[in-house]
Amino acid sequence: MSTEEVLDPTIVADLRRARDAFGNPEFISQLVELFQSGTPGKLDRVRDALAAGDGATVGHVAHALTSNCGMLGASRMAAACARMEEAASRGDLASAAAAFRDV
Repeated sequence: MSTEEVLDPTIVADLRRARDAFGNPEFISQLVELFQSGTPGKLDRVRDALAAGDGATVGHVAHALTSNCGMLGASRMAAACARMEEAASRGDLASAAAAFRDV
């Protein structure tokens, strides 16, 4: 899968403009590093919460993941996280787990 298929080019262009406006050549790589360092732990928390039937934690962490993914242009992952959050808010952990598999 190419980068173009994973990341929304409009968001990537916005990030590049922000990088240039801030005059920080490391801006995007810093955001990516934060995402890469924090996301595995968040995914583990969701996996554990699903196993424990803890919909509140699933929803809370899915909300954070939705924002993190959207900020970087990972639109499909953000959409799956939003579905997971919405399902958890309804107490539908089966649907939340299905959305998690799409992440």
